[in-house]
Amino acid sequence: MDGEQYFVRELVWNGTDGRSYDLVSCRDEEVLTEDESFDSYPTDAQITVVLEGHGIDVESETCKICRKEILLATAHRHDNGWVGSCCWDERLRMTA
Repeated sequence: MDGEQYFVRELVWNGTDGRSYDLVSCRDEEVLTEDESFDSYPTDAQITVVLEGHGIDVESETCKICRKEILLATAHRHDNGWVGSCCWDERLRMTA
């Protein structure tokens, strides 16, 4: 997104099985989900909402297999469409 990179940080809590997930800037490790972490690994659509809430322009597409909203920055080009990490399998590379 605009040359910036972000990652999802998994937080593990001592004494419980619970986990939470934060969206973090690689550049300065700013936590973008500081107000409320995700309870499960976030979808591309959830990441898009957080980034856009911080004024970051996000390009998205629709996965041609499952029809979910996906981040264009992490999507794979396949034939005349895009496949997200939700459905991507290395075997698809052979059919592109």
